Amino acid sequence: MRSVLLTSASVQSRQVFTRPASSCARKRVATMTYSAFDFEVFGKVQGVFFRAATIKEAKKLGVVGHVKNTSSGTVTGEVQGEPKPASQMKDWLQHKGPSGAKIDKCSITNEKSDLDKLTYSSFEKR
Repeated sequence: MRSVLLTSASVQSRQVFTRPASSCARKRVATMTYSAFDFEVFGKVQGVFFRAATIKEAKKLGVVGHVKNTSSGTVTGEVQGEPKPASQMKDWLQHKGPSGAKIDKCSITNEKSDLDKLTYSSFEKR
């Protein structure tokens, strides 16, 4: 308990009031929610360092997840992170990619915007 000393000009004696410290200093605790999505990129995306470039871009943006080549010639993965960087990563996957790639289509599935915590600690190649 924290004591608060109050004096009044009209009252010559000192009065001591006590109240819990928690009522004196209330703190707001912000809860962070994260975004996530799965992706599959089609086109000329294997043999052009797409996975390496994806990892580099993910680290630059501060998102986590994974990326891998498929036997059908596409690149798939999952992205998790704060909403703005996750959206920037989605744009990069859909429209940019590495210089040697030719993206025909990028399918985004399983979009979520309400993750309480991240399930990855980094962005990795699988």
